[in-house]
Amino acid sequence: MEKNNLTPEESFEIINKAIANFKMNYKENSQVFLLWGWILTLASISNFVILKMLTSLAWEHKGFLILGNWFVFILIGSIILFFIVRKEKKEKKVYSQIDKFIDKLWWVTAASFIIAVILCFRLELDPPSLMLLVAGIATTTTGLVIRFKPLIFGGMSFFVFSIASTFVTNEYLALVVSAALICGYLIPGYFLKAAKE
Repeated sequence: MEKNNLTPEESFEIINKAIANFKMNYKENSQVFLLWGWILTLASISNFVILKMLTSLAWEHKGFLILGNWFVFILIGSIILFFIVRKEKKEKKVYSQIDKFIDKLWWVTAASFIIAVILCFRLELDPPSLMLLVAGIATTTTGLVIRFKPLIFGGMSFFVFSIASTFVTNEYLALVVSAALICGYLIPGYFLKAAKE
């Protein structure tokens, strides 16, 4: 068996080609960022509307409506995502290590969101600050791995909005979350989509 001895330059070129190929594959999946950007932005805006229109309800009743609102939107997004992933798996024949890393990163992030919500309810904290922080970590990491600046800046904007959310009253928190989602998911998602065309 012949052993290949690569120079550092050749190894670096192979790594760069793998990243470039991943970028092309990932650009095709800009729809995932757009899907969650729109689903969660609409959930945030409807959350704001619920808080504004139902001022006469006791906070406990509003809490159940808000939780139900988020649940419905996340359920819709999950169903749509299931079909997107299913279609992608049928069409995509080769998966790189970078593909696998990003996939696992977002599965861990999804689990972190669930755990963060449980912790927030147990500790009686507003979830947005923690949720935006978790989203920022995963989005920035994804941007750094695929070397896509709009995604890096989008992820970093989640950090800024996470801090900003601590200075806003509960009533307007949903608008801060909407702005964060637009900057963190939608704008980078449209940049990714435009990059493939």
